[in-house]
Amino acid sequence: MNNQPDTTVKESKPKSKGCLISFLIVFGVIILHIAAIPLIVEVIDHIPRTVDTQTNGQYTVELQATSSPDWPFGSQDGEIVLKENNKKISSVGFVLSNDGKSMGDENWNVEWNDESVVVTIMGEEQQDAIYILYYDGEVSY
Repeated sequence: MNNQPDTTVKESKPKSKGCLISFLIVFGVIILHIAAIPLIVEVIDHIPRTVDTQTNGQYTVELQATSSPDWPFGSQDGEIVLKENNKKISSVGFVLSNDGKSMGDENWNVEWNDESVVVTIMGEEQQDAIYILYYDGEVSY
């Protein structure tokens, strides 16, 4: 029996870097998701939403919001779409200055004519804007 103290040096194993790598991956994914939220909100906000529809039987004209009003009292993007039997003939974009309020059916007036539809866009902070959408696809304003 040997009564001498054990003087052997134990070799230390290198610590696993797996935990650190896993943490960095999870942290990176979280940061990417947080950074992507404003982009996702912006994309969703620009999906056209039909606010109101008018028809004369054969033709339909739609008032669409293509964004939300800029915060706090800004303008809002929109589009007027003319369709015949649910097939798009023409469209025209516009900006509504309405004191930051969301677009509604009170922001337009539709007048049907023999060869066109006349749409007047009205906002609290703008002059009336008149758009003429012809049934042959032409647009004037």
